[in-house]
This record gives sequence, structure tokens and C-alpha cells, in this order.
Amino acid sequence: MDSGGLVSVIIPVYNVRPYIEEALDSVLNQSYANLEILLVDDGSTDGSGEVCDAYAKRDGRVRVIHQENRGLSAARNAGLERMTGAAIAFLDPDDAYDEHAIEAMASAMVREDADMVLCRYTKHATTGRLADGRSVRPNPPIAPGVYDRVSALRALADGTINATVWNKLCKRGVWRDIRFPEGHVYEDISTCMSVFDRCGRVCVIGQTLYYYRTRAGSITYSDTLERIEDRMLARSVFSAFVEAHTPDIFSWYQLAHVQQSQFKVLVRNWIWYASRAENPDDTYIEDFRRRVLREGQAIDAQSLELKVRVAYRMLRVCPRLLRLLYPVYHIIRMAIWKLTGR
Repeated sequence: MDSGGLVSVIIPVYNVRPYIEEALDSVLNQSYANLEILLVDDGSTDGSGEVCDAYAKRDGRVRVIHQENRGLSAARNAGLERMTGAAIAFLDPDDAYDEHAIEAMASAMVREDADMVLCRYTKHATTGRLADGRSVRPNPPIAPGVYDRVSALRALADGTINATVWNKLCKRGVWRDIRFPEGHVYEDISTCMSVFDRCGRVCVIGQTLYYYRTRAGSITYSDTLERIEDRMLARSVFSAFVEAHTPDIFSWYQLAHVQQSQFKVLVRNWIWYASRAENPDDTYIEDFRRRVLREGQAIDAQSLELKVRVAYRMLRVCPRLLRLLYPVYHIIRMAIWKLTGR
């Protein structure tokens, strides 16, 4: 990418009317002006599509794609098929950029000849404006600098780089022939490894430039049986990639870490579905429990953090008690979050 080159920002839009204007304003007000903003309205029914059209009339950099509802992956793929920029960024429609986000990442991309640049982000638990929500410390924890392909992949496996696309700017070429899996959620997890695998140089900058919203009702924070299965599928693809490249890229320790992380997700998903689903399927709950127990036998459970070890032991010997206790634990955790932001 040349200095000042065109950057395509892809924004999938589906029923986010209370948040979309803040997201779009954060893009239009970027200090980096050479932008192509692709709004993919994925069959919104709440007026979000009309807001997109209004912004397109106001600013010639905005292009709107209307399509029937096909899901987040299909919306992002539609943007990838139509983008013309030298570099690609993704913004979720209920999040926002710092005004210097694209400029800072584009400058680093040119300066370091990087295939990907990623910035830090903060999480904001709010349904109002992001600036008014309580935020947690900036992530990801990886130190600023330039990383080669192997080092970046290892950081992704370690969890010091987040497996999401929205706080990153990538050269167009690394996305060649890579698309999100349609019909599934948690699409970032199963796609990021492939993108990182094509990057010779990954630059991490220290600025906090992306504001990520956490809210009840979003895709990420809604747990249905289908989404739970999708999350586990994405995690299994991630784990299989690491296993297939151990020990040539990843260490045995990193493989164990990924497998343990996948197991923690299994335990958490069982607890969530069994204790909080509106109409839980008891047969599925028991089949799911057996799956967790099989996975637990294949890893070193003693290396897990204490709360996961306790949950796993309860899942083995008294799952009913675990289902009863978790809602109480969840209430306490939410109270702590409101008080401390942690």
C-alpha cells in the first residue's frame, strides 16, 4: 500500500438503529480521508438500511449494498467482493473508531511495510454512547512492535493477539480467496488464522483506537443452541490448525494452551445453556455433558484455572447443583463488574 492509498472500510449492518449513526460518524470523521465505506445492509427491518442510504447521499465515499438477511459472514463477504481499496478494515456497526484510527494504522503499514497492522481496543458495557460506557483496560496485551509470520501466529495461539478482524488493517492481498464461513457465527475465530498465515510482517501499535461495545442482544452475547455449536466449531477449527502445525510453528505448550482454552469454552457453554436457556433440551444437556467429560479426560485438567477445575468437578459429580449455583455466581460477577469494570 502506498502512502495515502485508498482504504476500504467494510461495515455489516443488521438491525442496529440505536448505534449505527455513532459508528458511521466515527468513520466519516476520520483524519484519513481517502476512504471507501461499504455498508452492507443485511436485510434490516428497523430502519438501519434507511440510515445507511441517508449517509450515502451525504458523502460520496459511502456505498450501500442491500441484500436479504443472510448473516454476518455473508454481509462481510459481500463487502470483500466489492471493495476496491489497497487495504481493508472492518468495523462492527455498534462499535466506533477513534478519529485517528485509520491514519495511524495506514501510516504504520507504509512505514513498516506490514501486511497487517493492529491497534489496541477497549470494551464498553453500554447501550448508550460508547464514550459514556465503562471501559476495561486496553487489549490485546501483546507489546507494540513488528512480528514475523511465525511470531504473530504464536501470539494468536497464546491469546496475546485477539482472533477478530475489527481492530486490524490488512493489505488487500492477504484476503485473496479468503472468505468468512457463511451460515455460522463466531466467524472471526475460524478465519483469522488463515489471514495471519499469509502475513509476512504484522505491526502492533500501542494506541487505543477501537471502541468495542458489549451489550445484551448482540450476536456475540446471545447464546442459543445453534450459536453454542457454532462457537465450538470455530474453536475446533482453530485448535486443529494449531495441532496440524505443531511443532513446526507452535510448541507443545502452545497446543496444550489452545486445547485447554477450547475446553474452558466447552465448560462455560454447558453451564450457560443448562442454567440460562429459556427452554433447555435436557437430552442435549446430557449429551453435551458427556462430550465435556470426554474432552476433560484428554487434557491436563489440573493445569486449568481454579474456577474451571471446580466447575468441571461439579459437572462430573453433581451437575444439577452446578446449574443451580451458576445464576447466583453470575449475579455476583455482574455486580463486581458494575462496581469495578473488571
